[in-house]
Amino acid sequence: MKPNILIIGPSGSGKSSALRNCDPERTAILNTEQKMLPFKGAGKFKLNLPISHYNQFKDTWDSVKKEKKLGAFKRAIISDKNDVVAVESLTSLNELIGRDLKERNITGFDFWGAFKEEVRNNLIDSKNTSKYVIMTGVDGVVEGANGVEERIFGIDGSMKKAVEKEFVITLFTTCIINDKGEPTYKFITNKQSGYENVPAKSPAGMLPKIMDNDVAEVMRLADEYYK
Repeated sequence: MKPNILIIGPSGSGKSSALRNCDPERTAILNTEQKMLPFKGAGKFKLNLPISHYNQFKDTWDSVKKEKKLGAFKRAIISDKNDVVAVESLTSLNELIGRDLKERNITGFDFWGAFKEEVRNNLIDSKNTSKYVIMTGVDGVVEGANGVEERIFGIDGSMKKAVEKEFVITLFTTCIINDKGEPTYKFITNKQSGYENVPAKSPAGMLPKIMDNDVAEVMRLADEYYK
């Protein structure tokens, strides 16, 4: 079993580009964003599958064969063609779930109950595998009297503040200006001074507190940690 990884942060903070050093031959990308990956060499990722409807992602019932038809997520998890499964992004995936439920005329309390179940099932599937499962997503905020008190994974309904706990590693992306005035994109890997309100977490001693936004390096360090 591998630790599942959530990468969250504001738009443009380096979430997608964190995949750039993954093995393009062994990384399946379920591209619910339906757009080109924003880094050099992205065309080498041949297992980059655009997902335009939730029925492509989830398991469905084949009424003709009278059996379950595996969706793209389960197929990627059990396939021998890849070692890593990346969902780019969980934010867009959840939007597809909502759209699918509305198309099926599920509304009101039934909508939120069904939405929560679908999201939770996907998160559970991300844990029960011997492969690395990486999900990216846009962050949201919890506001209080003094402004932004906490940053969280952006999601509506009763799942607020509940997504991060389903992951072993949660990385928060940020841009830090170096001594030369140049932007450098980093992972915050744990709560620390200056980042007390972010949801970053990782097992103690596994990762540097701040590191380059390279998820391939995160996986390498995780493999070393669990030897």
